[in-house]
Amino acid sequence: MEINEKVVNEIAENMLSIFPMLMKNIFKKDEFTEEYGLGPRYMHILHLIDDFGPMSISEISKRLSVSAPNMTPLIERLISEGYVIKNSQENDRRISIIQLTPKGRELVLLHTNWLNQNLKKRLERLSHDEIEELWYVLKRLKKLVLKMADCCKQREGN
Repeated sequence: MEINEKVVNEIAENMLSIFPMLMKNIFKKDEFTEEYGLGPRYMHILHLIDDFGPMSISEISKRLSVSAPNMTPLIERLISEGYVIKNSQENDRRISIIQLTPKGRELVLLHTNWLNQNLKKRLERLSHDEIEELWYVLKRLKKLVLKMADCCKQREGN
């Protein structure tokens, strides 16, 4: 397929519409926030660290497209609630490395289970063929987005 303005516009339009629909209609983010007190940005940070391992605040900021000054209070809250710890990098003490605590890993697991339960309810509305198609499309989408971003190699096993 040739990359032209129409194709780019349609891809952008679909991306901009599907992601909010997923969050609002499938994952019901407000329910988890009410139960555990952490909004989507906090959970994105925790899942990112869980998926890719300990990383600097600037790397987290880059991967989530949030400025470092805006990321700092988010990280500080996660530290104060015991979900992550901050260590200095051995070869450069100015760089702080953020990693999950056991409590943070437990919350990621709870969140993942919560997401899976919500998703299972929604998937029950689809046929087996539709579920298989969705599985394939999402797996392929993830691969393509990572390729487009040219970043974020997940740790082995993920």
